Amino acid sequence: MNADRNLLFGILAFQLNFIDRQALLAAFDHWTADKNKLLGQILLDQGALAVDSHALLEALVAKHLELHGNDPEKSLAAVSSIGSLRDELRAAVNDPDVEASLAHVSIDSAYEKAGTTLSWTAGTSTSAGTRFRVLRNHKSGGLGDVYVAEDQELHREVALKEIQERHADNPDSRSRFLLEAEVTGALEHPGVVPVYGLGSYADGRPFYAMRFIKGDSFKGAIKAFHQAKAGVGGWPRSLAAPKPMPRATSRRYVRPRQAVQPRRRWANGLERCNL
Repeated sequence: MNADRNLLFGILAFQLNFIDRQALLAAFDHWTADKNKLLGQILLDQGALAVDSHALLEALVAKHLELHGNDPEKSLAAVSSIGSLRDELRAAVNDPDVEASLAHVSIDSAYEKAGTTLSWTAGTSTSAGTRFRVLRNHKSGGLGDVYVAEDQELHREVALKEIQERHADNPDSRSRFLLEAEVTGALEHPGVVPVYGLGSYADGRPFYAMRFIKGDSFKGAIKAFHQAKAGVGGWPRSLAAPKPMPRATSRRYVRPRQAVQPRRRWANGLERCNL
């Protein structure tokens, strides 16, 4: 029973990104030498888990057990499939008690049939164990890198944005990245790219998937607009030729904004300014 509860604690801590894969394997390896200790205490002693995180996870495990009749086996059966982590625990720990506890964890049959996964995949799927397969690099920004990926569940191309490695271990940068994904996902507007999902890699690095929109950027369209010569070759199709503006408004212009100004919000994402 102690092994079942420890495995439940470890799985929840891993799936919620409190610890990484290596920390979980190391803690279980230590537990096999001293089975009187709880896995949470071992993670605390090894510095893999903070005190407040440990308290939060203990409460979560207790609630999970309560919801399943205080039966660790039922709780383990209720958690989502752990995929390749099952095989890694078996290989690294090689303990009969851990093996018996793993038998209670639900099995993703699609994963078991696949045997192996692609070298670079992200996100769980209801159909093949991994959802997004990176195809090629698209663009890089100050905080994240954007790739064109295949959504293997819905068979479409998406834009997959992940935090850059140089920012991955910075708590502030990671919080900014997650906030960006959550805020963008909460916005519903024709001018805002919809977010399809938020997830993380095995090492805890976050990513999110968006609609991949082909074509020029807004910045590129504006540049082409200003470079075009009136009456020669026409205007870009996405921008109609401008009509003469009334004299009273001829000294006004619009500019694209990535963020909406709180005092002057326009639904179309443009801010009007005086020259």
